[in-house]
Amino acid sequence: MRRWMICLMILSRIAYAGSTAESDSVKYHLDPMVIIASKIPGPQSELPASISVIEEARLSSSAGYSVLETVQNFVPGFYLTERAAMGYGIASGAAGGLSIRGMGGSPVTGVLVLRDGRPDIMGLMGHPLPDAYSGEGIERVEVIRGPASFLYGTNALGGVINLVSKTVREPGFHSRVTAGVGSFATRQLTVGHGGNTGAFDYYLTASTRQSDGHRAHSDYDGDHYTAHAAYRFSTQTQITVNANLSNIYLLDPGPQTASAAYPLDLWYDIRRSGADLALSHNGGLGETSLQLHGNFGKHKIYDGFRSTDRTVGVMMTHHLRPWTGQTLTLGFDWKRYGGEAENILQTLDYGRHFISEWAPYVHSQQWLLKKLLASAGLRIDHHPLTGYEALPKAGLVYTASTAFSLRLSAGRGFRSPSIRELYLFPAPTLDLKPEVMWNYEFGFSHRLADRFKWEGVLFRSQGRDLIRLTGSWPKFRFINSAPFEHTGYEVIVEWLPVDALQLGASWSKNDLQDQTMYSPGKKFTAHAGGSLGPVELTITLLNVRDLYAADFHKKAMEDYTVMNAHLGLTVCKPLRLSLAVKNVLDAAYESYDKYPMPGRYFVFQTTASF
Repeated sequence: MRRWMICLMILSRIAYAGSTAESDSVKYHLDPMVIIASKIPGPQSELPASISVIEEARLSSSAGYSVLETVQNFVPGFYLTERAAMGYGIASGAAGGLSIRGMGGSPVTGVLVLRDGRPDIMGLMGHPLPDAYSGEGIERVEVIRGPASFLYGTNALGGVINLVSKTVREPGFHSRVTAGVGSFATRQLTVGHGGNTGAFDYYLTASTRQSDGHRAHSDYDGDHYTAHAAYRFSTQTQITVNANLSNIYLLDPGPQTASAAYPLDLWYDIRRSGADLALSHNGGLGETSLQLHGNFGKHKIYDGFRSTDRTVGVMMTHHLRPWTGQTLTLGFDWKRYGGEAENILQTLDYGRHFISEWAPYVHSQQWLLKKLLASAGLRIDHHPLTGYEALPKAGLVYTASTAFSLRLSAGRGFRSPSIRELYLFPAPTLDLKPEVMWNYEFGFSHRLADRFKWEGVLFRSQGRDLIRLTGSWPKFRFINSAPFEHTGYEVIVEWLPVDALQLGASWSKNDLQDQTMYSPGKKFTAHAGGSLGPVELTITLLNVRDLYAADFHKKAMEDYTVMNAHLGLTVCKPLRLSLAVKNVLDAAYESYDKYPMPGRYFVFQTTASF
C-alpha cells in the first residue's frame, strides 16, 4: 500500500506540471451517455439501473490483452477468473468465469455479453466466450450491474456487458499499426484502419497474439478481426454493419498439484464469429430500429468433443414521444439458438438441438414536475418448454439538481435452462424450471463542479430455482435450488483534479449466502492516470477478499492484491512507445483454484499512426 501511495504522489506532481498545457478535451466523462446497453437512451445519471461505462481512453491505456480485464479493474461487483497471462479456455477446468453481484454460474449462464446490443453466446452451452473479447475495435464498454432480463431476456439474470464497436466520427482516414513483445515469448501485432467520408464511415482491425505462457503447456495463439461500417442515407436514416471473427488455439497446463498421470496435451481449438445488420430511422412517428444478428462457433477439444453452434435473431425497437416528458418504447425480440455436438473418441452423438424464444415488451418513461423521472415496463418471454415468463421492472429517479440524483428500482430477472442442461450432459433433465430473481436497489449520484463524482448503491436480490448439479458419476442430476437472498452495496469515486490527472476507486461488498463459488465477498479497485507532455502513466490496483472456489463457503482461497502499470511515450506525432508492467508488486496469487498466476512480467509495444 505504501508503494501505491508513492505512485499516486508521483502522478499528482506529473499532472500538476502538465495541467498548464492547453487540453483539447477531458478524456473521461463523469456523466456519459448510455445508449445500447439500456435500449432507452439517456445520460447515466437519469437511468434507474446501476450502469458502469468504460470509455475508449481508459480501454487504450489498459495493460490487459482482454477487454474483460479492464472491466475487472473498474467495475465494482464484477469478478473474472484467470489462469494465465493469455487465454481462458472452455469446458472443464476453464477460467474466464464471470460474475456480477454473485450471479454467473459454471459455465457462465447468468451474465450476458453483448456485441453492439446483440447476444454473444455459445448456442449449446449458453455461456459467453471470453477468449473472443480482445480490445481491438472496441470504443466503449457498458455494464449493467443487476438483472437486465426486461431488456434482453434469458441469461441477463446477474447483469449485462455490452461491447460497443469503434466508430470514426471525424472526417478523414486513419491507420494504426502496433507491434509488441514481452515476457514468456509474447508476440503481438495489431493493424487498425478507419475513415469517415461524406455519409460513410468504417473501421477495421486485425490482430495476432502468441505466448508460450508462464507455465509449461500454457501456450496461446489467437487471431482476431473486427469490422464496422455505417452509411447515412439522410440525417434521419442510417444502416450499420458490425462483424467479428476469432481463431484461438490454446493449451491448459492443468492444476499445479496434478499428479504425474495428469495429461499434458490439453488443447482447445476455438473459432467464433458474429455479425449484425441494423437499420435505424428517426421520423415524425418516432425512432425505429431493426437489428438482424447472428453468432457462430466451431469448437474442438482434446477429449474428442466437437461442436458447431449458432444463435440468430431479430430485435425491433420503437421509441415515440406522444406528449411532453413521455417516452414510450415498444419492442420485440426473437432468437433461435442451438447446434450439434459429438465426441469422436467415445463415439457419442449428442444430436442436433435448437430452441426458439420470442418476447414482446413495452416501457414507459415520464418526467413529473421536472424533477422526478418515473419508468415502468413489462416483457413477456416465451420458451417452448418452460412457457411464458413475465418480467416487470419499475424505477424512479429524483434529480434534486443537475449534480445530485437519487434512484430506486425493482426488476425481475430470469435464465431459462440451457440446451446442455436439457439435452446433453452430464445429466439431461427436461423438467427444469427457469432461474428467477427479483432485485431491489437504492442509489445516489453526486457531482461537484464536473470534477468530482461519487455514487453508491444498496441492493437486495431474492431468487429461487438456481440450476445446480448434484450427485456423483454415474448418477449426476440437475435440480432447481431452494430460495436464496443476496445483499450488498457498492461505492464508486471519480476525481479529476485537473485535465491531466484522473483518480478513482470502487468498493463492493456482497453477502451471497451459499452461492460463493468464484464470487468474492469484498472487492476494492483503485486507478490513477496522469500525463506530462508526451508521457502518460496509468496505474490500477485490484484487491480481492473472501474468495472461494466452491459454493457453501468451501475451498477458501487466499486474499490477494495485484497492481498493473502502463507507461506511454509519444516520441513524435505518428510514433508512440509503451511499456505495460503486469503484477508490479510480484504478488503470488491465484484467481482460479490451483492455477497460480504469473509474477511480474512486461509487454513492450510500438505504435505508428498515420
